[in-house]
Amino acid sequence: MFLMIDTKAPETNRKRLAKVLRIIARVIGVIITVFFLAMLIGEGVQSIEEEGFSGITAESLYILVPVIIALAALIISWWREFIGGVLLVLAYLLLSFAPSVHSLFYGEEPQFYIGMFFFVLPFLAAGVLFIVASRLSRRSSN
Repeated sequence: MFLMIDTKAPETNRKRLAKVLRIIARVIGVIITVFFLAMLIGEGVQSIEEEGFSGITAESLYILVPVIIALAALIISWWREFIGGVLLVLAYLLLSFAPSVHSLFYGEEPQFYIGMFFFVLPFLAAGVLFIVASRLSRRSSN
C-alpha cells in the first residue's frame, strides 16, 4: 500500500493554533482593558463628586496613558497582530513600573511594587499571545 502523507497538515495546524491564540489574546485583552477602564472611570467619577473637576493630574497619567496604549494596541491588533502585541507588552511594562516611578517623582522612598507586575500580567499574556500568533501565521503563509 502507498503511504499517504499529508504535507499540508503542519501548515493547517499552525493556522488553527494561530487562530485560537488570537481569540484567547483578544478575550484576555478585552476583559482586562474593560476592567481597567471601569476602575479608572469609577475613580474619576468619585474624585469629581468629592473634589470637583480640577483637570487631569500627573498622578492619573501614570495609569491613564498605559491603559490608553493598551486600548489602542487591542484595536491595532485586529489588523497588525505583531504591533498590537508589542504595544500590549509596552503597556504592561509601563503599568508595572508606574508605582515605582511615581514614588521617585513624589519624594517618597524609592520602592519596588511587585504586586503591580502580577496585577497587570494579563496585558503581558495577551501581548505575547498576539506576537506568537503573528509569527505562526506568518510562518504558515511562507
